[in-house]
Amino acid sequence: MKRYFIILSILIYGCSSTVPDEYVVELESLKKELKRTKSIARSAVNQVHDLERKLSKSIIVRDSLLIEHRNETLLLRASDAFQKGNNAFFTKNFKKAIEYYLKTIELRPNDAHAYNNLGNSYKEIKNYSKAINAFQNAIILKPDYASAHYNLGIVYQKNKNFEIALDSYRKAARLSHTGIQKWLKDSGYYW
Repeated sequence: MKRYFIILSILIYGCSSTVPDEYVVELESLKKELKRTKSIARSAVNQVHDLERKLSKSIIVRDSLLIEHRNETLLLRASDAFQKGNNAFFTKNFKKAIEYYLKTIELRPNDAHAYNNLGNSYKEIKNYSKAINAFQNAIILKPDYASAHYNLGIVYQKNKNFEIALDSYRKAARLSHTGIQKWLKDSGYYW
């Protein structure tokens, strides 16, 4: 019986050590494969994050370029409308000039010069209320705009509002509008 026991022990030990060795080898192989796959996956995830960051930067650059292009296009369109307004004004096509100056203001709402020229166009077609409004808008945008004060004075004078006209002329003179300074001085007024 002792012999049986020894043989059985050897057989069990031998079987147990060979069978698990195959599993251990396969398990080790799977562990190595899992490590390699995890490494590849980590690398792929990092590459995806890098590509996402690059894409985000690219989108930001593209959007800023589009905005810059849009702004430059608006400026060019506004400048074009302003020049067309000037051409129409000088050829005495005041209604067309008004259209172009309004387009300029639509594209560039803070353009005091466009408001001043719009006021001059309205003045020429004797629409004094709109001329006053345009000159006042020019002055709001640029309070030291001597020509706008002077032009406002002309419209008030044409409207027979002499005191308001004189006040506008004086403001223009204080802002160094030399033509009105001489006129006021010659007329006995001081600013």
